[in-house]
Amino acid sequence: MSRENFNQTVVVQTIDGVDALVNTDPGEIFIDLPASNPRYIRVQEGDHIQEGDVRTRTSSEMNGPRLTKWRVESISTETVTGTNTNTGETREWERDWLVQRLGAGEFSAELTTFDRVSVTEIDEWRERHSVEDIDEVKPYVIVIAYGNNGEKFTNLYAATEPGDWDSLELVQQDQSVQNFSGELRERFDEAVHKTLKVEQRYQT
Repeated sequence: MSRENFNQTVVVQTIDGVDALVNTDPGEIFIDLPASNPRYIRVQEGDHIQEGDVRTRTSSEMNGPRLTKWRVESISTETVTGTNTNTGETREWERDWLVQRLGAGEFSAELTTFDRVSVTEIDEWRERHSVEDIDEVKPYVIVIAYGNNGEKFTNLYAATEPGDWDSLELVQQDQSVQNFSGELRERFDEAVHKTLKVEQRYQT
């Protein structure tokens, strides 16, 4: 069961000029940014956050020594406590202050989960194509997985049989996915696989 299925206390906050849905419960920070978009940010106790915007900085910049990384030790309704992963220094933030910084990209959550996945079927799906010639294959199904750090990752699939979801084959993969660790890649693949299976039920 997705953690989003559990009851949460949610309020509307303006973050960087955009209305967002933000939970206020202890133990977790969850931000829908914006409220009408699937993009979200989730930070739980034990997760890592760091300075900088993962969506605009390179991996080398995010991994560099200038951007401090913190392990989140506790999240209450009012404050968040973190430990500097390099120095062991403990710091306490006001929860609302940190929510604003996470939403605006001044801080980023470490990518760990993909709790939202969308599937879009393209009209050309009904035509038959072979995926052997990648240059001529059109995408029939677009899958977008949304990570807990606000990023999104897109895979394109094509079918070898018209309208047959069992014949879907990966045509193009988001380049970022190829750089995932083995564990993170497994989580990504599992989230995509489960969503495609659910979507297939509605197509038969």
